[in-house]
Amino acid sequence: MATKTLILPTPEKLKEIYQDLGMTEEKADADVQTIVEWMRKQPHLPNPDGDERRIRLFLILCKNSLERTKESLDQYYTLKSMVPEFFGDRDPTAPPLLRSMKTSLFIPLPKLTPEGYRVSLSRIRSPEIDNFEFSDYVKVNFMSIDIRLSKLDMFKKEIFVFDLKDITMTLLTSMLPHMKKFVYCATTAYPLRIQEIHIVNMPSYAQTMVNMVLGVLKKKIANRIKIHSSLEDMKKHIGVDILPLDYGGTFPKTSEELIVDWQEELMKHRDWYLSQNSVNCDENKRTKKPCVKVNMLAGVEGSFRKLEVD
Repeated sequence: MATKTLILPTPEKLKEIYQDLGMTEEKADADVQTIVEWMRKQPHLPNPDGDERRIRLFLILCKNSLERTKESLDQYYTLKSMVPEFFGDRDPTAPPLLRSMKTSLFIPLPKLTPEGYRVSLSRIRSPEIDNFEFSDYVKVNFMSIDIRLSKLDMFKKEIFVFDLKDITMTLLTSMLPHMKKFVYCATTAYPLRIQEIHIVNMPSYAQTMVNMVLGVLKKKIANRIKIHSSLEDMKKHIGVDILPLDYGGTFPKTSEELIVDWQEELMKHRDWYLSQNSVNCDENKRTKKPCVKVNMLAGVEGSFRKLEVD
């Protein structure tokens, strides 16, 4: 099974993913309907009709826990309403977002690992950026995650690769005030099961940003960050058949070719993004306190753990 951009698990691999979580496809169908009925009874949540695929993947990523899935969906729609600069006005043809796509990339790599993990690659495409808007960069990133969870992807866990080669001091300075908010939203709005985070080509001045991210991440996730001195070192952890050609891999495309494919995918779903802009929480109808930490949506604060390069 595959889309133009993503190779999906085989029926055998999908069955294995379900079995690992104590699920079957039939039980997942029933659980999705249970959650749909639950959402209909929550006055602050949007109508779940047509959202069954996202609910199913949330259920898988929440390790087959109905309660955790409900909490995660509530968090997703709450943050979508509370942080419009990251989640609102999403139109892949809007000039600010087109500009962001030209200057940076965050793409899922087409091929899954043998375990069923999806690898996503993030890097700056052009180090000479005028008027870099971090909120637009984040918005495009979250648009990619959303379309995968709602329409295109099926996977067990996530592996992130961050290539910091072209992250300049100027870019870093513009990112730092928003980094805590970004990491909190990314890890709270989406129930991604992060297997590993790989960092390559890290300049010494990026240590500040890495330390800040460590200060926000849960410790078990922070411990999964690996900083590599070379691409060769990273290839000990990620199969070369998954990595694009310009990362020393054998997948028959470069990351630049893959970003073109992925941008076409985003454009193709423009109508879906526009329809989703109004799908939010109605906080006036909420009967319980939201389960997100409002203080985490403020500026930089707190102390940061330190991670040294091996």
